[in-house]
Amino acid sequence: IKMNLHCCSFASESFYEVQKKQKNSFLKLGFKPQQIHLYNPEKLNNQFFDSFPKASEINRYGWFAFKPFFLNSILNEIEDNDVLIYLDANDKPLEGLQSYILKTFKKNQDLDILAPSTNYPNFNFLSNFHKNNLSIELLISSLLNCQPEAGALIIRNSPRSRLILNAWYQITLLHAYELEKYNELKTRWDQETLFILSRIYKSIKLESWFLYKLKGQGLRSFIKFENFRT
Repeated sequence: IKMNLHCCSFASESFYEVQKKQKNSFLKLGFKPQQIHLYNPEKLNNQFFDSFPKASEINRYGWFAFKPFFLNSILNEIEDNDVLIYLDANDKPLEGLQSYILKTFKKNQDLDILAPSTNYPNFNFLSNFHKNNLSIELLISSLLNCQPEAGALIIRNSPRSRLILNAWYQITLLHAYELEKYNELKTRWDQETLFILSRIYKSIKLESWFLYKLKGQGLRSFIKFENFRT
């Protein structure tokens, strides 16, 4: 089955120049302009703002509810079985990224989402809302397992992955409404909600940070995080 790669990022006005630098990095790796999808707040449609009217740059556009929303928008534009690479605008893709992704997804046909893990337990950056409302099983898992790094996501386009992203959006939206009440600023909003889904669906694979440090394996080997930060 044919599998094309696409890449994307999201940037508010203050990150437009950084996003252009990242685009040039993707072009140098061989991506064609039509495979590069640059998003900004102006492309978030009425449906998004109707769901969370208070969304703004101050609260990271609905406490990062924008991320699964816009990723699903791109998936709806590309072919099934194509793979979408998302990187935060400050991150630089490195040589070998495409080969690693294609090899990984062709090897595991049940894989929907691939992301690196952080080096800290999910519980370390868990909102009070989640600490008070998640099940005991999820709280224990949050102590034992690392939080995903949602700044680098690889997604195979399929009806199932689009539904998973929609579920991620809905959970993040619920979280956003609760965060508005308490104005919590020290959690990792999109990462702790993605963690919940990774505990439910094994088609979401979180690569070990420790395995990367020991053997240099995984997505982190092909991404230079925060490269464009000034």
